[in-house]
Parts: sequence; structure tokens; C-alpha cells
Amino acid sequence: MNTQTVTSRVRFALFACSSLISTGVDQLVAGILFSLLRETFAEADFLRILLASILARCVSMAVNYAINRRMVFGNKHEMTPCKRESLPRYILLEAAILSLSSMGVWIAHISFGILEWQAKPLVDLALFFLNYTGQQKWVFADREARKQVVAA
Repeated sequence: MNTQTVTSRVRFALFACSSLISTGVDQLVAGILFSLLRETFAEADFLRILLASILARCVSMAVNYAINRRMVFGNKHEMTPCKRESLPRYILLEAAILSLSSMGVWIAHISFGILEWQAKPLVDLALFFLNYTGQQKWVFADREARKQVVAA
């Protein structure tokens, strides 16, 4: 096994760990908000799910960005983009992931009767690999690597 393969596997394992931490934060905050907002948005399930998802994701995004920038995609041997470069891309990627997650939870809830807190981990698991690839190849990649992704 070559060094690049080992590095990629370690990076993926670290990403999985940071994702589990962030997911725990996200699920906890979302679960609390799903319940707290139920009466206020009794006739507006999608709005309640979206609002709870946005607030929970904002908290978990802050945790996830800090961990991934420092421990997963940054190291002393590679050039990691500065916050000025990576943070806007991270926010855009996570906004897209959040939109897909909210729609997926809403569809699972409305179409299949799955409770929101049960649907959310399943939907987010399905989006995990998209999120990893986006962060690896776009958010935290150096300029040369991003040019190669755009050119491909």
C-alpha cells in the first residue's frame, strides 16, 4: 500500500469521526427543535422541519468546519486554503447539503410517514459521501487541485 493510499484512508477515517461528532450535535439540536417548534408550526411541517434543520446545521457546521480544517484536511505537509478561501466554499456546500437533507426528511415524513428524527439520520447518511467529496476536492483543496476538478 503506498503512502498516498494510507493518507487517504486516514483522512477518510478522520472525516468519518468528525462527521459522527457533528452528526451527534446536529441530531441532538434538531431533535430538541422538532419538539419545541411542533405547536408553533402545527400546520406547517415543512417550515418546522426546515427551521429546525437550519438552526441545528448551523451549530454542527461550526463544529465540523473547525475539526475538518484543523485535523482532517489540514496538516503541516500540505497547503490548506486559508479561512478566507475555504469558509465561503464550505458554507455553499453545506447550504446545498442542508437543502437536500431538508427535502429528503420532508419527503420521507410526508410520503412514507417516517418521523422526522428517524428520517434525518438516514437522509444525512445518504449525503455523507457527497459531502466528503465536496470538502476534499473543492472546499479544502489547494488551488491547483481545484483547477483540476474544474477542468475535468
